[in-house]
Amino acid sequence: MKKTTTLLLTLMMCMTLAGCSEKEEKKAAASLTFKDKEVEVMQGDEVDVKDFVKNVEGKVKYPKLDTSEAGEQVLKYVVTGEDGKKKTYELTVNVKAKEETANIQTPEEAPAEEQTEPQTPATQTPAVTPPAANTDGSNGSTATGSTGGNTTTSPTPPAQNVCVPDGSFSRLGNSGKVFYSYDEMWAWAEAQIDYGFGPMGQQGYSGFYAWTVYDNCGERNDVWTVDFY
Repeated sequence: MKKTTTLLLTLMMCMTLAGCSEKEEKKAAASLTFKDKEVEVMQGDEVDVKDFVKNVEGKVKYPKLDTSEAGEQVLKYVVTGEDGKKKTYELTVNVKAKEETANIQTPEEAPAEEQTEPQTPATQTPAVTPPAANTDGSNGSTATGSTGGNTTTSPTPPAQNVCVPDGSFSRLGNSGKVFYSYDEMWAWAEAQIDYGFGPMGQQGYSGFYAWTVYDNCGERNDVWTVDFY
């Protein structure tokens, strides 16, 4: 009877130890959630990237945010869970230029300015005779509704200045490259780092920033550059 009791107690202790061992092996995986899907900050502001995080499980390698230049940046948070596995979480941050706040009313004012232009009277013919047509001294008129040989024409709207890109860009990252799509830029930059095995990774760079560049006409929201750190 004593032997049976001893065996039962030994078996129960082994099962208890095995259960504890299984619980210890189940370590928490990495997880992170943001307060917002996209974030806007002002150019030149001091921002702590930790403030964008709502909840996190694991050890976090926080990215750097450069607010000295306006444009869109993608921050990458690398989280290592208790199980040793890493996960990368991305957050898009739009750095708003300071001068944009001073021109907020410009789009709303434009229609009012257009309404101040002289309107062509309904009784006049909208066709406009080029100036060269009246250089022969003729007193006639090519437009109906004229009086005394004077041609009635509608006011010519002022010519609008149209900027033509010349192919030059500024605000380039240390990569010196520009990309005409976000996906192309991201794929190239990831391959350059490649967890330390890519060309830039072997030079000691561990991550990168990305933003849109400027050309001679202003900011190009469709052209990207890369800056490694």
